[in-house]
Amino acid sequence: MEYKFNTRTGALNDAAWAPPAARSMPAGSEGSTRMASTGLFEGDDYATGHATGVDMMPVAEASVHGQTRSRASLARRSPGRQEDPSGLDPITIRAGGGMFFYTVQDGQRVRVVDEDGRVTLVAGPKRIYRWGKRIEPMAHYVAHPGEFLIVQFRDGRQKHLVGPAELWFDPRTHAKVEKEDALQIASKEAVVVYTRDGESGEVSRRVVDGPAAFVPEPGEWLHTFSWHGSKGETGYQKVPNALVFQKLWFLPDQMYHDVADVRTADDAVITIRLMIFFELTDVETMLGTTHDPIGDFVNATTSDVVEFTCKHDFESFKKHTDALNDLATYKQLVARAGQCGYRINKVVYRGYGAPESLQRMHDEAIESRTRLMLERATQQQAQDLEDFKLGREQARGKHYRTEQETQLTHEIAQTRQRQEAALRDDGARRAFARAEAQQDADQEAALARARDDARRLHLAGLKDLGVDLTALLTQARADRVIELRGGAAAHLHLGAGAEGGEA
Repeated sequence: MEYKFNTRTGALNDAAWAPPAARSMPAGSEGSTRMASTGLFEGDDYATGHATGVDMMPVAEASVHGQTRSRASLARRSPGRQEDPSGLDPITIRAGGGMFFYTVQDGQRVRVVDEDGRVTLVAGPKRIYRWGKRIEPMAHYVAHPGEFLIVQFRDGRQKHLVGPAELWFDPRTHAKVEKEDALQIASKEAVVVYTRDGESGEVSRRVVDGPAAFVPEPGEWLHTFSWHGSKGETGYQKVPNALVFQKLWFLPDQMYHDVADVRTADDAVITIRLMIFFELTDVETMLGTTHDPIGDFVNATTSDVVEFTCKHDFESFKKHTDALNDLATYKQLVARAGQCGYRINKVVYRGYGAPESLQRMHDEAIESRTRLMLERATQQQAQDLEDFKLGREQARGKHYRTEQETQLTHEIAQTRQRQEAALRDDGARRAFARAEAQQDADQEAALARARDDARRLHLAGLKDLGVDLTALLTQARADRVIELRGGAAAHLHLGAGAEGGEA
């Protein structure tokens, strides 16, 4: 079983198949080995901006002779040579000793084969008598941290040694040794691992979440996804099996999708350009409900767009393109994504494309509408200028009338105030005169009362003294004195005629 992990992941966790030149190379050739080690693979159109993605390259089968290199070939290795990708320790082994002895250097091991076929492993430093013996240096394999050795035994067993680890290759027990890098799983990434039980043969599945450095156990393999994706020469059109990868991405992701050849209600053929933002929420649901969620998204989105477009003619479609930014328009996409363990966060409408003939007619219509709009704007500006002049004149007239009315109202108010002030002043003068006359009359009445009171007192004093007040008061003042004497029934009649009449 081969354990070649992918090393690039990008948007949609995708890394496309190897380039045609790389796929045409035979397994184990120099070109395929270099391509696998450098990761030079074609990616999706929107996968090239990310730094962690994957592709699968077959492992070259190494022969047993490649594992047990001769001493002469090992002696030709240069001390400055880079480490072998297979994990072989790049150490220069030099033969030591003379005709009868062989020196094993410190840190080296050799296989000593006797004439009867017995094999003895010797670790240096040691000096060996070589007469009648064949000495074979042993290959040394090393795995550093982040790497592991795949050791296949001659009895069919397989063992993985996780670095740091080392192994001295012994052809008696070892069939093949390879070195592989552990699969680096970042945060928000995961791989799906399958395990076959050696006894029952049952296969189980588990999800390994990052961050982790994954090293498979013997009998385990990773799920390789093959989804719809974009090819550079096809723009944003999705084609099957364009994305081949092993890492799943839990971060929010996005993809471009063009829905081509969509007909409006008046048979106009257009292309709708969209960007879909989505996020993986449930791996188990995705594994159990779909083998290609991107293909499901493409089909559901196409169905929603066709359903929306067929309800509008071309002009009406242009007026209602804002609805293509609303998730409510993509009911089938949202529902299918939920069934697949995904969540659709947003769909962005990026515009539309039309055939050249339709676009030309549309451009001519736009030009005509623009010209009419400019003429209308010119006339509108002229009318607005006239309206502005008339409005300003009316405003000035209204302002003039308002000023006159205000001035007249002010004059009337001032006249009224002057009249009211004069009336108040005249009333005050008359009130003052009346008060003064009343005061004079009161003073005269008081003086008269005082004189009368003094006179009455005087007369009362005279009366008390026995003075005839009547005679006193009428003395020298009456022309005629009439004296009446009699009883209570006496009557007096005065004539109203001539003066001096008799009673």
